[in-house]
Amino acid sequence: MTRRVFNPTVSPAAPAAFSYTPRPKSLRGLRIGLVENTKFNSEVILRKIAERLAARYQISMTYLDHKKSSGHSVTPEAIALFQQKADFVLAGVGD
Repeated sequence: MTRRVFNPTVSPAAPAAFSYTPRPKSLRGLRIGLVENTKFNSEVILRKIAERLAARYQISMTYLDHKKSSGHSVTPEAIALFQQKADFVLAGVGD
């Protein structure tokens, strides 16, 4: 199956190939990182999701990044920490 993903930050004349990261066979025991964007309730919602995953799959929340705003990207430093401390990352918004 072919999917087209449009990235508004690059020229449409320069499409780039990409592949999805393989999904884990199980979530059991994995480490989760969270990215919250400072919108109202973002952190609350993400922590609640992490708690439910922990109860169901024994996941541990290992790192929470607070972006400057919803319009900012995750910093390279935060990405490096996620790579060291987390097996997967959830990003969320509030409101």
